[in-house]
Amino acid sequence: MVDLGVQSTMEGWDTVDGWNETTTLDDPLNDPYNQINKWVEVVPYVTDVTLEMIVQSLSIQARAMDRKDAKDFPKAKKYADPIGKLVPPEIPPVMSMEKIAPDEVHDLGDGRWLFDFAKAFSGMLHFDDGLPEPIVPKSYPRAHGFKKASANGDGFITVMYGESLEMTTGDINRVLVAGLGLHDGGPRHVSKPAGATRSETCFPDDHDNILSQRDVYILPRESDKSLYAKARQSHFTTHAFRFAEVCCTKEPPRAHALLYRTAVRDWGNFDSSNVLINGGYELVKNAMISNMLSVQSDCPHREKLPYGGDLVADSPAALAFFDMSSFYRKAPETIVDWLESQWDNGAYTETSIWQDLNDHTGIGHGAGETVWASAPPVLTVRHYQSYADKGLLKESLPHHIRWLDFLDEYFDKEMKRMGYNEDLSECKH
Repeated sequence: MVDLGVQSTMEGWDTVDGWNETTTLDDPLNDPYNQINKWVEVVPYVTDVTLEMIVQSLSIQARAMDRKDAKDFPKAKKYADPIGKLVPPEIPPVMSMEKIAPDEVHDLGDGRWLFDFAKAFSGMLHFDDGLPEPIVPKSYPRAHGFKKASANGDGFITVMYGESLEMTTGDINRVLVAGLGLHDGGPRHVSKPAGATRSETCFPDDHDNILSQRDVYILPRESDKSLYAKARQSHFTTHAFRFAEVCCTKEPPRAHALLYRTAVRDWGNFDSSNVLINGGYELVKNAMISNMLSVQSDCPHREKLPYGGDLVADSPAALAFFDMSSFYRKAPETIVDWLESQWDNGAYTETSIWQDLNDHTGIGHGAGETVWASAPPVLTVRHYQSYADKGLLKESLPHHIRWLDFLDEYFDKEMKRMGYNEDLSECKH
């Protein structure tokens, strides 16, 4: 949700024109700590002694945890992932990379307008003339109401995002694009007390028991209405969508979409005389772009978890599409992060930042599912084949050897314990 009182001060920070690359810190005028809304390459991490002591203390505590012989770590204990070095990000920022005009705009009635952009991507709606003043319908269309704002007399405009349409109603099918909304803890995130331990569904108010992709622009009733025209877009979230609904306005606002992704360089291109093959190429590349917002994810509207499986499956294509040299070396999910989160027994986790996620489906002892946890060595080989980065190879090889030693010690016996035959080809259960 956006408070329009502060929205206008953020305009332009996430566009190419709003950033400035610098490569030196010697010039006081280019000092990144005195600049606003600047991307600086590379910014050294600055900390005070107290914070550094806390980081070191947490690291010692994490590595002191004995996990060598533990299959299932006791849930009563709060284990911490090994903590690595704090370093500046090496990858380009996430920013707007393409401006997309709507292919069609449909009137859904009651001041609700459906924008069709003809392809799916990650980003958000940008209002060319700012937000129009909202109207108040007799009843808000589904997914566009906001009870608290209505009770306060505040004005608001909602933007609903989705990838497909409900065939019976012609508006966005939210079930297919937002998921169930599972939460497993915290008094503000459970539908009833049992949900804290049983991972039952819970939903924010006005979402009709469906977690929806939605932006809400709110103007308190005592505020100057001219602030509507100063607001252009959301600046702190992206959505995955082809369709966007805007509600509720008298006329359809002039708007386009902004496609956001990590600003890695395009590396290669493909074209042929076959329209189907060309379409397949565009489909794959577009899906990859949609899932590249600092993390190579599998579903941009639901998760941004640093899974290894997507990297193992998609990295050959990504290396052909883009310059992934810095992204795969040190993004929030890739090789160096996995090295730093490796357990003392050599186990790699399922996600580069350990989240106790699906450990029970792997061979245990801190390791995630073996194929996903093998992303670091697999990606190191592919990275070297593309960029011949001997420094990364030298840094990572000892870690990968420890992973192989871990598999040599635990894989066969844990697979047998899970019910597989002697040749590991058949499950007994």
